[in-house]
Amino acid sequence: MRIAVIGGNGQVGSYLIPLLVQKGHDVTCVCRGTSKYVRESTELAEIREVHLNRDEAGFEQKIADLGCDAVVDIICFSKAQAQRMVGALSGNVGHYVAVGSIWIHGAAACVPVTEDECRNPPDEYGKHKLEMTDYLMEQWQATRFPATVVHPGHIIAPGHSSIVGPQGNRDMAVFLALSKGLKVVLPNFGLETLHHVHAKDVAGIIDAAIRVGEPTFGEEYHAVSPRAITLRGFCEEVAALYGRQAKLRFMPYEDFARIVGVANAMTTLEHIDRSPSCSPAKAERELGYTTTTTMDAVAEHLEALGLLP
Repeated sequence: MRIAVIGGNGQVGSYLIPLLVQKGHDVTCVCRGTSKYVRESTELAEIREVHLNRDEAGFEQKIADLGCDAVVDIICFSKAQAQRMVGALSGNVGHYVAVGSIWIHGAAACVPVTEDECRNPPDEYGKHKLEMTDYLMEQWQATRFPATVVHPGHIIAPGHSSIVGPQGNRDMAVFLALSKGLKVVLPNFGLETLHHVHAKDVAGIIDAAIRVGEPTFGEEYHAVSPRAITLRGFCEEVAALYGRQAKLRFMPYEDFARIVGVANAMTTLEHIDRSPSCSPAKAERELGYTTTTTMDAVAEHLEALGLLP
């Protein structure tokens, strides 16, 4: 197949493009051309790269003019962007796969959350992703536009500088503290959850959706590790990588915020306010894809950064 990957030089695309090339597809990477690939590979020499800016007039028609059988859109962030893409691609593409987010979900009553539950995001990013998703699902029902949406969790991409860590923010200093047996502070009782996914698994689920084809049209799939992890469990597992036991101190969020700083505390709050725990069962059942565990992905990430002994 001829496949275009929009935003293909980022975390997910740097895994997806080599995978698609290995499967024998003719791949075009659509990107701004201002940044390197997160992950280099020999397969990148076999693709075509087209430099386009999504904000420029005519972007969607230029995508249609590529004449691809499938389009993977990693950087569609709103209903308006999806509408323009559908307008240009209708009748011109066999499959459109958009990347959503588990941020379409808000606070859950029961976990793990399935794709059709708790669609009540509290923030603008989640609301825009939900509107995008709902529109694409409606288009399959109304016009048979062949759309699939994949919703990643907190992406772990070895080679990238940071991940959402055991304190629910991106301050990588917590890993150093745990490796040295230093005390780490956590908000409340550390029982809030995070739900990660290895970038290669987001790519793998997209690839599987393309392979399966029409049965995935009008469907959504979580791309998450097999189980969510609590903050305290995350600390304990990271400490164990260094042969240590985690030394943890629990405190009210307000006290935690004073210690870690405003920026880190706000990021933590964004995550623990949701405490995502999403079910990967649909992707396993319908696409035959099983994802990497959170800690296997974390260990690979730390090793790539030179942070494991």
